[in-house]
Amino acid sequence: TVFFLLLMKSASDMHTHFFSAPHISYALSTQVPHKKTAGQIVLAIVLINMSLWFSFSVLYLLVLSSLRISIYYPLEYLFFSMSVLSGILLGCSLSFHFFSSKQYRMIPTLLLLCFFWFSQSMMFTACMLPLAIIHCLWSLSHPLDSYRYVKRKERTNGLTQVRPQGVLHALFLREVTGIWRDRLYFSFISMSIFTALGTGYLFLYGTDLFIPESMQRYLSGFLPSLFVFLGCYVVVMYAAVFPALNLFLTEEKTMWILRSLPVSNETIVYGKTLALSLCFLTTLPFLAFIPIFQGVSDLLFLFWFLVFSFLAAVIIALPLGVKYVGKKSDILLLYSVAMILFVLLSVVGAGMNLLRSNTGFSILPLCILLICLELTVLFLSLKLSTYLLTLSLKNPAKSFL
Repeated sequence: TVFFLLLMKSASDMHTHFFSAPHISYALSTQVPHKKTAGQIVLAIVLINMSLWFSFSVLYLLVLSSLRISIYYPLEYLFFSMSVLSGILLGCSLSFHFFSSKQYRMIPTLLLLCFFWFSQSMMFTACMLPLAIIHCLWSLSHPLDSYRYVKRKERTNGLTQVRPQGVLHALFLREVTGIWRDRLYFSFISMSIFTALGTGYLFLYGTDLFIPESMQRYLSGFLPSLFVFLGCYVVVMYAAVFPALNLFLTEEKTMWILRSLPVSNETIVYGKTLALSLCFLTTLPFLAFIPIFQGVSDLLFLFWFLVFSFLAAVIIALPLGVKYVGKKSDILLLYSVAMILFVLLSVVGAGMNLLRSNTGFSILPLCILLICLELTVLFLSLKLSTYLLTLSLKNPAKSFL
């Protein structure tokens, strides 16, 4: 056990002090022979590990002597120390061969270790010390080859990890980083959770809280659906309308950077809009908590309505944000988007609920058709936003007044 532990430690020390040490590149570039530089490191590793072995072994012997256990075995201790020295030398040799372009050089050393393992004899291991020294000296004949191989591999790995990012990807990461830096994702998620809890509570007890008993039988079926609709509306307003407007409204001081880049306006609009996909994910906790109060029977319809509402919010808010690019948020602009979105979602939600109440009619094809239509309108909205951005950049004096 001690033999293999020190073998592994010496191999690790060789990697740390030779292959990974930053100052070795300077030492190998001098007139000093490479074999001498590597040999000095091997000697230092041998001295350090043998010092550890003697320190711990002496400490162990002192403990045994304090317990009055006979420990006078000088020959066995000598053989054990020679075996430890063999393990340290073989560890250095393995490290040189393993981090090399010709790893088959490890085969003789591995065969010798296999002989040690099968023999299970301390005396045999100690007698193989000259052979271990020969292995170590042989590995010192090509230290520069091993060092160059390691550095070449590190450079190759670095080049494969550094991949050029596309323009859309870069713009997406820019917007996502800005939202993350402002801690808005946590705000969106917490808002979705608390809105779901409030909506669920009103779904169960809202009729008793707000409607007199004499009118509850007329509105008992309408109010719960209204509370769920308002919950979806609040979530979409907070997680879709606000980010969609601020994608361009907050570019007052940085729009000149985008203008100086060789990037088309369409790419800027598409890259910024992609960041809203993560904002949609922050609305999903609303769907995760609302079934606690409402059940899972209407969960699929709620998911469709949330997707429809989110896309509608982006379609409405994005061109208006581009229209007033670089200006601070305006409450009237937000109010206009909120009113348009509220009317649209009210009409669609009421119509879909009426169709759902008709048990002989399946609304699934209509839901798919509406989503496809919305995706088409979203494409047109992005084109309109690109056109508005082009106009604003052609007339910067007007857009920033």
